[in-house]
Amino acid sequence: MQVEVDRALFQKKVRNGLKTHESYPEVVDNFLEGLQTRLDDADRFLLSLLPVSLAEDVDGHVGGQEGLIRMLLGIDILQPKIASMLLEKLPEFTEDDCNPRRELAEKMLEIVGITSVEIQREIITCIPEVLDDAEHTEVARELSELLCQNTGLTVPILDALSNLNLHSDLLAEVRASVIQILPSAEISDLPVVVKFILQSVSDNDAFEVISELRANLDFTSTTLQPSACSTPAEQQRPSRGGSTSDGELFTLEAICSGIRFQKSVAEGWIKAIESVNSPVKHKVVDLFVLLILHSTANRKKAMESLIRNKIKNGHFTEEMLSAAFSSHSQILREYFPDLLSLAEILLRSPDPSVCSYACSTYKLSFVSFDLYCQQEVVGTLVTHIGSGFAAEADASLDVLSDLVESHADIMAPFAIFIKGLLDYLDNLTITQIRKLFSMLSTLAFANQQEGGLIQDDMHIVIRKQLSSNSAKYKRIGIIGAIMVVHSMAKKRSVNEGSEETMDSQSQPRTTLSNDVYKQICSMLEMIRNSTNQTPEAAALFYDELARIIQLGGIDPKIEQAWISETVVADFQDDFLVDREQPTESVGVPMELSYALDEAEEGSIAVNILPLLLASRKGATSKEKLDSVPASLICLAPHFRLLRVCEESQHKGDLEGIDALLGCPLVSFKEEMIKEISSLDQADREVICGTLFHTVNWFREVVNAFASQESPELRGKSIARLQGITTLCAVLEKCLAATPTFKPPLATFDFEDSLVTSPHSNGNKSKAKKGKKTNKGSHTEKPDDSIEKIKDPETENANNKESETQKDSCKDTKEKEKDNEKSTTISMSQYQAFLRELDLKTFSILKCGLVSREVLDSEMNTEQETTILQLQAPQLEFLLEDLSRKLQYSLSASASSRRNFLKVRQDKLVGFSNLSRHPAKEVAKYVVELLPVLCEHLEATSAFFQALVAQNDGLMDGPGYNTDEAHVMASCYHLLFNCLQTLFAWSGFVTSEHQNLFKKALFVLSSRIKLSSKSQPGFQALLEQSFHYLEQFQRSIPNITTAVSLTKLLVVLCERGRDVNNGMSISLAELTGNFLKREWLRPDGERESGAKYNEALQFLLRFHLSCAEDTLVTIEEVAGGAVTELIESEDKNAASTTYQTLTRSSLPCYYRAMMEELIGHLKQTHSVPLKKTDSPESHNERLVKLNISVRLFHILINLVKAFDQRSMIGASLKFGRLFVDTFLKLGMPVLDSMLRTHKDDINGMLKNLQQSTRSLQHICGHSKVTKDLSLTNHVPAVKKCLETFVFRVKAMLTLNKCHEAFWVGTLKNRDIHGQEIMSQQSAAEEPAEEEEENEEMEDDDDDDDDADKDNGDEDASNDGESKHEGGESYSESF
Repeated sequence: MQVEVDRALFQKKVRNGLKTHESYPEVVDNFLEGLQTRLDDADRFLLSLLPVSLAEDVDGHVGGQEGLIRMLLGIDILQPKIASMLLEKLPEFTEDDCNPRRELAEKMLEIVGITSVEIQREIITCIPEVLDDAEHTEVARELSELLCQNTGLTVPILDALSNLNLHSDLLAEVRASVIQILPSAEISDLPVVVKFILQSVSDNDAFEVISELRANLDFTSTTLQPSACSTPAEQQRPSRGGSTSDGELFTLEAICSGIRFQKSVAEGWIKAIESVNSPVKHKVVDLFVLLILHSTANRKKAMESLIRNKIKNGHFTEEMLSAAFSSHSQILREYFPDLLSLAEILLRSPDPSVCSYACSTYKLSFVSFDLYCQQEVVGTLVTHIGSGFAAEADASLDVLSDLVESHADIMAPFAIFIKGLLDYLDNLTITQIRKLFSMLSTLAFANQQEGGLIQDDMHIVIRKQLSSNSAKYKRIGIIGAIMVVHSMAKKRSVNEGSEETMDSQSQPRTTLSNDVYKQICSMLEMIRNSTNQTPEAAALFYDELARIIQLGGIDPKIEQAWISETVVADFQDDFLVDREQPTESVGVPMELSYALDEAEEGSIAVNILPLLLASRKGATSKEKLDSVPASLICLAPHFRLLRVCEESQHKGDLEGIDALLGCPLVSFKEEMIKEISSLDQADREVICGTLFHTVNWFREVVNAFASQESPELRGKSIARLQGITTLCAVLEKCLAATPTFKPPLATFDFEDSLVTSPHSNGNKSKAKKGKKTNKGSHTEKPDDSIEKIKDPETENANNKESETQKDSCKDTKEKEKDNEKSTTISMSQYQAFLRELDLKTFSILKCGLVSREVLDSEMNTEQETTILQLQAPQLEFLLEDLSRKLQYSLSASASSRRNFLKVRQDKLVGFSNLSRHPAKEVAKYVVELLPVLCEHLEATSAFFQALVAQNDGLMDGPGYNTDEAHVMASCYHLLFNCLQTLFAWSGFVTSEHQNLFKKALFVLSSRIKLSSKSQPGFQALLEQSFHYLEQFQRSIPNITTAVSLTKLLVVLCERGRDVNNGMSISLAELTGNFLKREWLRPDGERESGAKYNEALQFLLRFHLSCAEDTLVTIEEVAGGAVTELIESEDKNAASTTYQTLTRSSLPCYYRAMMEELIGHLKQTHSVPLKKTDSPESHNERLVKLNISVRLFHILINLVKAFDQRSMIGASLKFGRLFVDTFLKLGMPVLDSMLRTHKDDINGMLKNLQQSTRSLQHICGHSKVTKDLSLTNHVPAVKKCLETFVFRVKAMLTLNKCHEAFWVGTLKNRDIHGQEIMSQQSAAEEPAEEEEENEEMEDDDDDDDDADKDNGDEDASNDGESKHEGGESYSESF
């Protein structure tokens, strides 16, 4: 059949012809009657169905057209009637006896192989419509095979399969084949594929199916693009194709649909994501699915908890988050409200890693999304700042500061949000105010047109604060003004390198206009005038000015013309005098002290004591003095400003002020220290004040000159370090004699109320002596460090853990010495009153041997050459401070010191200068110090090895009790502590700092392997570093150092992928050696005490968990070492195998073994058994379960031999946890294996029954003793035991032997088996226990009977009586 017009034109002409006919609409009926007549002829009907051809001479000839009937069906006025005609004719073709539907389907499938893709799709789509239900199975198999052969037909085949009724087994086969093609499927086909898989999921197989789907579903690579964190959204978006994004969006919509309408799908996704335990195995799709789950009702809390735990465990990394934003920003934009809600919750988390993740989410959202989202991000961050929680505000301010610094132009429109915080300055800390003013000043002066309004508001606030008489508001004004000065000067410093091209005598170039220069000078003069009468405010002014000069960018005209001439010039007039013998004042004789330089004409001295006396006289005198003397509070800040300016102007050279390093100080005579107790209160306070100012002067001088390369200056710097350590020891004695003395401030950017003298705390602890004597003692806090390895902040909570180590060495048996110890003053309590050491000061650790000429000890005129190097006290001093700094920067950032109660800011005092260094800069600096730290580590180890050699191999010989050995032990511990803090830094996990981490590992590994033909891999470096560090175990002097070394090695183990468990096994051996060693105190007695026991528990935990076979090691300790302890008649005896195991340390051993047994049970049986698993894996699982139950039985029965309160409490707590874990993970194994391994399971349940019976006896003992801490555990234990009874019955019911289950009653007994006589037991309870035991022995051969008896005795263990019919229960007590 042939037509001369196109289909569309044909339909249009027919429609118009009928409608314009004069007899319309009757003509339609006439037309249909004619068509009916044509269709009655079979041949004509066939021709009407076949495609028609278009005449070749027609324009636009494109070959075949649709059939006549199909074209007529496209005409609306004819369609209903023609469709009815076709349906009426359909029975004519289905009346014969054959099965045309089946034949038609076969023909259609045959045609698929030889037709074009478009026709193939049409045919496959039609197949379900022509099939009977009986043919669905065979056709589904053929379609499944076709799907594997031709992935281009994925969509129509899956549509056809969705319309077929399939049995569950066949559906599983089809689904498996669909999952196989998932990795090769086109992104456009993914939505249909995922939808089909999720629709075919049932409750039983949801977890397995979705796990396979997740494993094969990968949108794109998660490689982080370089621009992910630094490129605005407009530059990022074109990198992705629209079709790919659409396919991913539609795929997620299919997942979302499945989650919302099928509960099993949602639970399957949650379990699948929870089961992933490695960051490498996680994909960005996990994050998307969790956002979808978070958007659904009733799952927000659960998803927030899951995401929080994933981040804490290191499974969700910031790198993966950056990759998600980089490659899938369009998808994340669809879920922006949920993303923002999630970030709000995560930012409030007390965990630093979670908070950091939230900060990254905010930053990436701002950079990647549109203007609306950016506004929402800024508004949410401002809300966080006003939350009232300091740590939350700190984290938000850090995010905003980074955004302002990196994207000032994009942030400019949102400056109005940040400016609103100026109304709430009272609620912010000084550090937060500094960040706020820094942001505002940057935004205000980055764009003069848009920033004019902000500038005016800032000037108003600053002038108001500076004119206030309140110290708090004046501090705010100073900091705000300095930030404004910094921004004004920095903006004009266009060519920062111009200054470096000039010599020091030429006039520095400047880009500042005269107007701006006058504004800056006016601002500085205003600050100076407002602080003249307030020394603390002036000192803050000097410190803040020095800070911004160190940051760089200050115009040289400001630095030299105003700062140098106006401020620095006053230093000499205020604090320096000619070097001449001072006259003695009344009551306090003076002399020149601490001189390192010889007296020469015109030499100078620092005028400390006279200024201190003058200021005290001025404070007590009511008369107004004409000239107010300079305050010594400003001495160190003023010198710091002088030094910073000198460094800036002379490229780090301090030759112009080097006389200040060795000049003497006008101080009191040394004889007064010996007479301190006989002096009056005023003189003692003068001496203490002088010592504080002297120490702070020395600390600031060391800050200045420690990094100088001149040997002479380095030698003097070391001498000043020696002066600091000596004076600190003197100061501790003086402070003990002057308990009411309030030291002068040395840190000025904190509230006065937060910087308090430690003597008030000492008085409080003294008043509570009768209740808790050591509650306020700083030596108690480090206990927490043993429990939490990954929280280095609590590891050294008082920032002086070495102090506790020395204190523990000085423990004695007598109470008098304990009382003396409680009144001992430690300088670690006075950090707020000591000047902060700069980071670069630790370069003095690199010093080798330095020589200088000095007078000999007899003060003769002859000169001798003295070799100066860092001695042990100076090394300890530097390592203590370095440890504190690393704790703060690398593990205790602003977001980690979080508490929903009031934050103790006084613990943060002393890190003002360090806070301006980012963590990566601190880590980089310490990595450069690593070779020096290793040298000190080796030297310390050599010191103790020499002591061992002198004592003929004895570890705790006489030399260990000297002061030098105590200090060296403290250095040893501090060195390991510094290394542990460095390697535990979370930044090393990210790819950005991988090279730095490898560099650090290379430093350690090179100590034992100096040359290598090829560059070692990451894992090889880790193993070599581990091997280097573990060698130090031979010279460990005390258990505190042993714990710090173990922590360091644990961190290295966690950083690597220990495929062969080599490092873990080595760690287990090392901790085993520590546990098998006898640790002695200086007095020769065995170590003991709470801290010692916690250290043992820490070591044992890793000795068990890292062992090659944890269960064997537990049995070795519980069955071997503890048995030795039981057999020993001496109560003070120790195990011969494990020397640290004594009766006093047994409870900590017991807790560690119980914890590891439960942990091993969870780890081994966390993945449920599958039907497809091999029989060997089933048997192995049962064997491990049996061993765990046997060890549990041993541990529970130990309580009978050692009935200490702590042992009983641990047995109740961990006994319940073990039974709970067995119920959740062990009983499903028994359910599936009862019929095939009835004897093994029978024995296991017998063993567990005896253990639960012992637990019941312990519960009875706890109630008899009426110990509240023990009886609190009893209800939970009894409930657990009752649950166990019914779980055994459920197992028997599942295996169709429930009639064998019955329960009896059990007498109440105490821990030693003695019957407990209660009100009802004598009259009501029959003595069935012995009968039950006999029954179990008789029925061992019968599986049902054995299980019955197990159920009986387990019920008895629960302490409750259940009659055979199960009608009633009665308490045994």
